[in-house]
Amino acid sequence: MKKKTVKLVSAVVVLGVVCGAYAGVNSYVASQEAKEKEEEDTSVDLVSLEADDITAVAFTADTDSVEFDKKDDTWTEKADANFPVNQDTVDSAVKGVASLTADQEIADVEDLSQYDLDTPQNEITLTTADGDTTLQVGMQNSNNQYYVKKSDDDKNVYLVSSTSIEPFMGTLYDFAESGTFPSVTSATITDVKVDKEDGYELTEDPDSLFWMVSNGKNEEKADTTKANEVTAAVGNLAYDKFVDYNCTDDSKYGFDDPYAVITVKYSEEEATDETADEEPADSDAEESTKSEDADASDSSEKEAETKTVEKTLTIYLGDETGSDRYIKVNDSKEVYTITTDSLTTILDATVSDFYNLTVSYVAATNLDSLEVQSADGDHTITVIRETTKDDSDDKKETTETSYKLDGEELDESTFLSFYNKLINMSAQKRLDEEYTPETDPAYTFILKDTSGNETTVKYYEYDTNFYAAVVEDKVYLVNKMNVKELDEAYQKVINADKEENASDTDTESETTEEN
Repeated sequence: MKKKTVKLVSAVVVLGVVCGAYAGVNSYVASQEAKEKEEEDTSVDLVSLEADDITAVAFTADTDSVEFDKKDDTWTEKADANFPVNQDTVDSAVKGVASLTADQEIADVEDLSQYDLDTPQNEITLTTADGDTTLQVGMQNSNNQYYVKKSDDDKNVYLVSSTSIEPFMGTLYDFAESGTFPSVTSATITDVKVDKEDGYELTEDPDSLFWMVSNGKNEEKADTTKANEVTAAVGNLAYDKFVDYNCTDDSKYGFDDPYAVITVKYSEEEATDETADEEPADSDAEESTKSEDADASDSSEKEAETKTVEKTLTIYLGDETGSDRYIKVNDSKEVYTITTDSLTTILDATVSDFYNLTVSYVAATNLDSLEVQSADGDHTITVIRETTKDDSDDKKETTETSYKLDGEELDESTFLSFYNKLINMSAQKRLDEEYTPETDPAYTFILKDTSGNETTVKYYEYDTNFYAAVVEDKVYLVNKMNVKELDEAYQKVINADKEENASDTDTESETTEEN
């Protein structure tokens, strides 16, 4: 029993020693970490001012001297009192250097040139009632820090995070209250005119909602997808940089002879205020209060009333500047830049890019007859529509459609398989130059619709790869493989009886062999 007691006591003693050792190690580690942290902390208070006490800030912006003065909590540009100063931007920049801590101090510097501080790239001067504090800015290192010194101290250089210095390293217009590009939604655009060399105009038909394209002389239906790409690009336009708030010389930016002028017509919903002029000039206060209560119920309805207003946006594009181009809108004197990439879809397009490449289209539901002329002879397909009334309901009508080939019944699915290939034939391009066929057409399709309109399409062999499909004065280049597929479907139409007879013969032959 004594042996067990001794062993237990010994174990407790050992455990106590271990715990004490562990606590001692932890305490030592914590002490060392604190010491190392203290040794690593090289930060230095460089500027200690109250931002609210600063009445002026001066610096160099893109080689120009800039000074903002503050009066009644409002900043103004000293050289131009009308300059549209962004108050928040200046406040933020000033606060960033008013209370400034350097990451590191480099003491007793003998050669300022190694930090580009012999000829500083910028000087930031903060003015208070007690005087000026000037920071000279040298080079930027690979750790995103600037070498900075105070103007009255040539011995010490400080490493300062670029976050505080960078706002002063841009241009004057970085501190401007800039506007935004007019909000235009693609869905509200009804017309886009691009006035430039090889310009064009897209116009939405108000009835059909199809887009039409014009070169100023001729107009035709445009490819919907291509037109929508342009309107989407217009809707996504945005300013890049603010350049000039008061342009008085258009030639400075190339607006005297614009690279292009884009005119956009669009609609916009605006709130109406029909009651604005109905309020009496003089009214009793008590009566006014009662009136407010009485009108409270319908005030929201009046505010919600809107009307559609047609508007025009005119965009002037001037000279290129780097990867941007100068831009101004309507009669504004404000000049901005816009990225050339955002203009590509609009400016690089020509009339031919909007050509609808569907060779011909008369919907099957509107087709009255189709005449086909080819090496296989002339054939006519007619559409028969019979309308019957429901015996139980005179107002309810049912229309049944059938097809005949040269007066003989034609299978519906066989015809529609061919016809869909015909009306959905898409060309790879349109010819702009004059085309004179050297041979007779390989195929002629004459489509008549239920309104009596007639469309004639002639297919000529163009070269080894294409057929030239001619519709009035339009010439489409169609891949020969597509025409081959069309012909195969057409052969099934005109040879439907032969195929049926062949099928019947095969069936009879099989029956005979079995017997």
